[in-house]
Amino acid sequence: MRRVVAVALVGALVLLAAALRPRGTPERPGDGAPPAPGLVATDDDGGGDGGTAARGPLGPVRPDGPAKPRSLRGSRVDGGLVVDADGRFVPTIDARRLFDYFLSGTGEMPDDALRARIVAEIERRLPPDAAREAIALLDRYLAYRERVRVLAASAPADGDLDGRLAMLEALRREMLGDDAAAAFFAEEETHARRVLEIRRITADGSLSVEERAARVEALYAAAEADLPPETREARAAGRLAIALRDAEAEIRANGGGAPEIQALRERLGGPGVAARLADLDARRAEWLRRVDSLRTERERIAADPTLDEAARAEATAQLLDGFTTSERRRIEALDRLAAESEANATR
Repeated sequence: MRRVVAVALVGALVLLAAALRPRGTPERPGDGAPPAPGLVATDDDGGGDGGTAARGPLGPVRPDGPAKPRSLRGSRVDGGLVVDADGRFVPTIDARRLFDYFLSGTGEMPDDALRARIVAEIERRLPPDAAREAIALLDRYLAYRERVRVLAASAPADGDLDGRLAMLEALRREMLGDDAAAAFFAEEETHARRVLEIRRITADGSLSVEERAARVEALYAAAEADLPPETREARAAGRLAIALRDAEAEIRANGGGAPEIQALRERLGGPGVAARLADLDARRAEWLRRVDSLRTERERIAADPTLDEAARAEATAQLLDGFTTSERRRIEALDRLAAESEANATR
């Protein structure tokens, strides 16, 4: 029972355990939002990937620079660059997204060629002074990624996650500066700290299943407070489903049955959820009974020596008369999986 919500967090913990690796394109929390007052977002006319020159708010845009890696051809440059009212470059999460867009081509061309591609994009968008500031940050970011790569190669996979996060946060501020580190990684670090707190809660044997689930859900609720109600409800329902699934599996593994599972569902999800899940269990059990009956009858027909091939085929086809079209497709899929499993077992 103490692993009730642990599996729901595996994906997040894996991400945190891999945090010492260079990251790809970060999420886009500010998509669609206008620049803050006093800031100007430079234009993106398609990423300098050829075509005619366009004019942005800071002057002509030159579609030149090294060619994109093959994997990026035909795509639009992600991210953006921002300057303040004085024309100075301002680090933002969009700048990291732009850097990472090009760096996702790592391995397809030399590192210096990738850097040249990013520099060309920066110079395409920014006036000279702001471009120099952005390029200086780019070089610090590239140095940071290399430090992280070296550290990741030597860090144990099951090391101290709290210590690794603290080291990453310190390294980011040392190499990027406080403002840029916050702009690039604040949301990511907040998420990582939340994951670590959830990890501590789920490992606390002094808490009951309900107490752990409630505390974990409270953390998520606080993090998702600004989301639309329907989104919050959908995410909470998904987490509850995972928690219940794993708690029920553990109950069965320990010899428990339907009464214990029903009681758990009522405690965690309430009577309504428990009733819906009980109905789902009944419908699933009935479906499995019908499939098992079909397979038994197919085996009987296949073994009947009084039937020739045509009669066997006709009798087998008649077995499906009681199934809908969608149910027949499900049965076909189950049969394919069973055949593949049997073939793999004999190899």
